Amino acid sequence: MREQLELTAILICIALVCGAMFLFPVEKKVAERKAFLELWWSANDSLRINKIDSTHIYSLPMSEATKRSLWFRRKRNWPFKDLEELYADRYLQEDSLFFALGTIDFSVPTASASRSTATKAPVKRTLPSRQWTAVEVNTCDSAALDALPGIGPGMVGVLFRYRTRYGFIADMDHFKSNTYYGERWQQEWATLLNLDSIPPPKLSLEHSTFEELMNFPELNYSQIKRICFYRERFTVPTWKEIAEWEEFSGADTTFLQLYISRN
Repeated sequence: MREQLELTAILICIALVCGAMFLFPVEKKVAERKAFLELWWSANDSLRINKIDSTHIYSLPMSEATKRSLWFRRKRNWPFKDLEELYADRYLQEDSLFFALGTIDFSVPTASASRSTATKAPVKRTLPSRQWTAVEVNTCDSAALDALPGIGPGMVGVLFRYRTRYGFIADMDHFKSNTYYGERWQQEWATLLNLDSIPPPKLSLEHSTFEELMNFPELNYSQIKRICFYRERFTVPTWKEIAEWEEFSGADTTFLQLYISRN
């Protein structure tokens, strides 16, 4: 019994030592990073995040991903409103310590004052507002989508991955709630991202194989098994019957009908 207790005590000590060996380098690295950032901020009163140019951005002590995200927003004239919006940007979370240690100035650039002369008043000219071309979300290419305000290569990739996964976009509400578009939705997108036509379903309850139905992201194994068993044993089920099955108690069968026909 005594030998077992001694062995247990030795193993516990080994575990504590190993844990300290793994944790200490991480803590040391974080402490060194914090000390460096505090030193940087001591030489800088504040960061005017909505006014910095590319040279300033790429000289900041932060990750390349954060620099690219900041420059993307500056090119698009997409300013941050406050700290809450800044911290909510997932592309900047890697450098949250940098933003937390300093003072962030969220003031936005203003147009330079017009020059006046003693002899005549300045001529006021009304610049035409930029017109954006709306796109059809199921047929647009990457260039047309990237040209819209607030949409860059990352958002283009999100839409194209959704189209690849589902075959096409049939419901904008589902698209927004299941992608990053829902978090970043802008009011002007409602008129620029159009869903003019919905293609016919590519899958069917009658003819699609088990494997083909398994590739559809909104169906699980038990649901597909019930469908295939029912149609082989009896007949092709109707969507009204499927909605009453236990396997589909939490499923939106109205949405499923947009992608899966009965025949």
